[in-house]
Amino acid sequence: MVSLQSVEQKLLLLALLFVMGGSIVANLFAWDVKWQIPLIYAVLYVLLSVVIEIRDRQTPTPSTHFRTSDEFFLSFTRLVRTAERHIYTSYVRNTPPPSFRSPAAQQYFRTAADWTRRNPGASFHRIIGVPAQEPGRAEMRQWLRAHCEEMQGLANYHARVVITNSGVDAVNLAIIDDTAVLLLLTSDGSFMSGHSLERAEAVNSFRDYYRSWWASAEPLEEYAQRTGLMNPDP
Repeated sequence: MVSLQSVEQKLLLLALLFVMGGSIVANLFAWDVKWQIPLIYAVLYVLLSVVIEIRDRQTPTPSTHFRTSDEFFLSFTRLVRTAERHIYTSYVRNTPPPSFRSPAAQQYFRTAADWTRRNPGASFHRIIGVPAQEPGRAEMRQWLRAHCEEMQGLANYHARVVITNSGVDAVNLAIIDDTAVLLLLTSDGSFMSGHSLERAEAVNSFRDYYRSWWASAEPLEEYAQRTGLMNPDP
């Protein structure tokens, strides 16, 4: 089946050859300038069509579906490394980050911490979910205690805590500058699906949603003090 785009490309190529030939003939026979004006407009049309085609091919895919957790975290790590101003993330699950055992997931968490240290003028925000009861509460608090020690002293790292009462993981997200939104769906500690949205409208909508979620969460420092998170175990 012949596509419309392929036909148009062939017509543009023929038009370009015609314009080139016409220009040569016009100069050989010293045609009046007014006869060369249509050729000039034809050249401009051909050039504009080529530029538009190149631009359309370079337009990023507005959405991407990740089939595996490795695909998701590798893309996540790449975007984190390119961030310049701010990263907003959430981790609201019934199991702590070490439950993602793949090297790609572990690399993401290391990259996020390293980015925060290397970019003191930028900001990293994270909403962390802590189950209200077992199973999961003690394990999450144990990880959170180590996480507080790891990120201590980083003024550009901001974390807040939400208490969860559901046995279902939230739809977790990350917003990278004004570039992309990544969505992660998990269930029972297992990867379900990952998605990337790279449209300004999606970034703005999810950023507004994140800010509302952030406003309702408790600052990590207050949560730690209120619950004795950093107290040594008896």
